[in-house]
Amino acid sequence: MRTLNLNGYIDEEVWYGDEITPAMLHDALYGENEEFSDDVCIILNSYGGSCNAATRMHDDIRAYPGKVHLVFSGTAASAATVLAMAADRLEMTPGSMWMIHDPSVFAFGNEHDLNEAIRMLKTCKESILNVYACRCHKDRNEVAAMMTETTWMDSHKAHADGFVDGIVDIGSGIINAACDRTVVLKDAQAK
Repeated sequence: MRTLNLNGYIDEEVWYGDEITPAMLHDALYGENEEFSDDVCIILNSYGGSCNAATRMHDDIRAYPGKVHLVFSGTAASAATVLAMAADRLEMTPGSMWMIHDPSVFAFGNEHDLNEAIRMLKTCKESILNVYACRCHKDRNEVAAMMTETTWMDSHKAHADGFVDGIVDIGSGIINAACDRTVVLKDAQAK
């Protein structure tokens, strides 16, 4: 299994040299001539960045023909959590942190321009919720409220809330897998 180490801000272009771009991920994942289709482990640390770039990366990972195992080592924040949802298996190391929040934008202009920015932010939040809903077992409204509050989680909370499949110690293997998830009987019966 190949291992890809990605560390940095998610953006459409390289500005300062420490960005992860959709083109960089695509080339690392598929190879320059689309020659790779083997299973891949991505070790990722990112405070997030562009939601559009993260969505493009998410879609690229989903389309990849091999299995993609993604492990957060450090921080999984903001747009980084969006791209991570594409992994076949998504885990965090015990000391890592997970953060979700409402999208933000820099806006300027007249009243119409600012209202347009608000409409775009609402649409962006809905698209993020669509991606989270594919993995997370929490109610959409509850996740939306967590985003509005800017919610930081340790690995155990992110696992308990269904954002990640497990917690892994990279040196020794899985220490808390998805199959260990506790299910409350009344919650299961209600669903």
